[in-house]
Amino acid sequence: MDYSVKSKLGIPIEEIRIGDTASFGKTLTEADVYQFTGIIGNFNPTHVNKVFAEKTGMKSRTVPQMLVAGFVSKILGTQYPGNGTIHIAQDLEFIKPVYIGDTVETTVKVTKIDGKTNRVWLDLYCYNEEGEKVLTGEAEIIPPFEVIEE
Repeated sequence: MDYSVKSKLGIPIEEIRIGDTASFGKTLTEADVYQFTGIIGNFNPTHVNKVFAEKTGMKSRTVPQMLVAGFVSKILGTQYPGNGTIHIAQDLEFIKPVYIGDTVETTVKVTKIDGKTNRVWLDLYCYNEEGEKVLTGEAEIIPPFEVIEE
């Protein structure tokens, strides 16, 4: 079913299946880092100063880890299940640094569904363009309660 044209709200729990996946990819730019650091006020020099970052053992400036984690929220809130989803909990492990210019592919995968409480649990993965895992974790969500036809 093509959910992109079906509803204003996302996918209800009755249509979610264990094993369902959704993905989003993005190449991270210097502008992305400056916008994010400006909004949250995290001007850690490892993100904005190449010389400092290299002196700390990084190959270059790093992307703030929570910017990468935000791609999970993007998927859950706009793709799968989509509009109307409530993000309840998230547990993350940051495995490797992400650098400006890296392309990150984020995937969520449904692992558990509880129809009685309207809760869904998902595994989370982010990989860089080299295929290296940079983030892993789990999320708990409340999917939308109904589908409203356009």
